[in-house]
Amino acid sequence: METQLSRTVARYERVLANVADGIYGLDAEGRVEFVNPAAVRITGRPADEQLGIDQHELLHGRRPDGRPYPKEECPVWRALRTGRTVAADDEVFWRRDDSAVPVELIAVPTVEDGEVTGVVVSFRDLTDRLAARRQAAELQHLAQQAAAQRALSDRLQQALLTPPPEPDHLHIVVRYRPAAHEAQVGGDWYDAFLQPDGATMLVIGDVVGHDSDAAAAMGQLRGLLRVLAYDNDEPPSATLTRGEHVARGLAVSSMATALLARIERRPDVPVAGTRVLRWSNAGHPPPLLLSPDGSTTVLATKPELMLGVDPDAPRSDHTADLDDGQTLLLLTDGLVERRGIDLDQGMDALRAALRDLGGVPLEELCDTLLERMVPVDGADDVALIAVRAHPEDRPRPAEAGPNRLPPDLAAPVA
Repeated sequence: METQLSRTVARYERVLANVADGIYGLDAEGRVEFVNPAAVRITGRPADEQLGIDQHELLHGRRPDGRPYPKEECPVWRALRTGRTVAADDEVFWRRDDSAVPVELIAVPTVEDGEVTGVVVSFRDLTDRLAARRQAAELQHLAQQAAAQRALSDRLQQALLTPPPEPDHLHIVVRYRPAAHEAQVGGDWYDAFLQPDGATMLVIGDVVGHDSDAAAAMGQLRGLLRVLAYDNDEPPSATLTRGEHVARGLAVSSMATALLARIERRPDVPVAGTRVLRWSNAGHPPPLLLSPDGSTTVLATKPELMLGVDPDAPRSDHTADLDDGQTLLLLTDGLVERRGIDLDQGMDALRAALRDLGGVPLEELCDTLLERMVPVDGADDVALIAVRAHPEDRPRPAEAGPNRLPPDLAAPVA
């Protein structure tokens, strides 16, 4: 019997020595009778400094803010006085170095012949758990902030990225796809509008940055270029230069790539199925022409400085014919740039993706192209303008839908 009792005591001692939770045994007056190694480790107080000492006064006599903690309010003391098990999950013990350790504890009274003879206190250090909880709360807060920022920027972008006009024999389709990551909001934009003489203006650009400031700068630059380009026939390069000077004067200081283009009829040629594309490129991916047979031409030009660096940087204009049946594509770099590939490789991939799309309806072309080129988890915004030229000596094709013109340019109703 004595041997069995010795084995039982030894087993309990091994348990007390190896559990991760701190364990105290207190007498009826709250003095420490035994303490396990985990309690020594958590509190930093050797066992011989604790045995026989009032545990509440030693470890528990102050609240987290340092104010006195009356013994009668202590859950351990309540267990001693009531004989009932008491649990608490927001207590603080004070270490030997006078630093606080958050703990949860359970106090179980020991009762002999109906009398409370002491209490066993088991407690757990909550430092790591509370730190993880705070980190989770902070991450949730940041996620909510990012989602709100993204929603605000998306609303701003959607408000500004208006439907394009539909002049008689041009079909214009636009697409904008935001980045998949909710914290990434960008400054990609497109614009398309008609000048009073009927020429079609196209703008596509990308403000540097991925936050609400980039989206706000996008709105400012878009509006600025739209106003400056609307009612004059200066070359696109001159409009970009004027835009840079105005932006600097109005403290719109963000940098951006942009491409400004105008589709014009040849003034000296009757309706002949050819239009002139005139453009200037400020550090933006080049435009691309797609023929009905699927062949493509990248309208690459010598790189010129992006907007927002030097308002007096030299800028050039370029021209190309836009024939009936051809499709002009203006795009932002999110369509062609990926990690591990450069712009040239991206443009090659774009041309390959277009090989069988030269003759499909323009809406279908844009949707198919985005599906082929943009991964589901795309890391960047994508803006796209597609313009298809139709013969002027025939009615507008049904696939292009009805004309949509500003009131001043719409034909009067008979």
